[in-house]
Amino acid sequence: MKILVVGEDRIAAEKIFTENITKYTNQDFENAVFDVIYVDLCHIGMDEEFENIVDQIDGQNLKASKIVFLAMAGIDHEIKPTWLAENINQKELILEIQYVAKLIDETEIPYTIIRPTEVKSEAKSEVQIITEGQTITTKQVSEAGVVSLIKQAIANDQYINQSIGISDK
Repeated sequence: MKILVVGEDRIAAEKIFTENITKYTNQDFENAVFDVIYVDLCHIGMDEEFENIVDQIDGQNLKASKIVFLAMAGIDHEIKPTWLAENINQKELILEIQYVAKLIDETEIPYTIIRPTEVKSEAKSEVQIITEGQTITTKQVSEAGVVSLIKQAIANDQYINQSIGISDK
């Protein structure tokens, strides 16, 4: 499986993938084909950064069978992201994540958007998947749970064209 990794704002790709990965570093592509584009962007300015990817998809220079976007809980107003640092413009960050999700949807490439609560390195045994529009009540999720869901979203089509939340039970 050939995977393009766009950003590593939260979970290093090496924890997720053992496959052939290419890390995106603002390069332009020419006739590049990937099985999956994995997006882990969660910072101010991410919208402009991702627009370059979309431009390359629109220009047929970059092709993929699927996009998996590690977004953030709170973009659908299902929970207040109290875990964000106070010095971050939360409203702007949420708007940028929503815009990237919209751009992904508009590519017409099958996608999965994963919206974790605050990711913690402690291992919890169980996580819960929350469908779009449902309230999330737990404010944390284990990194192991998020990694497992990302691998699942990449390996199969169970969550295709869905935005799903994830938190600890």
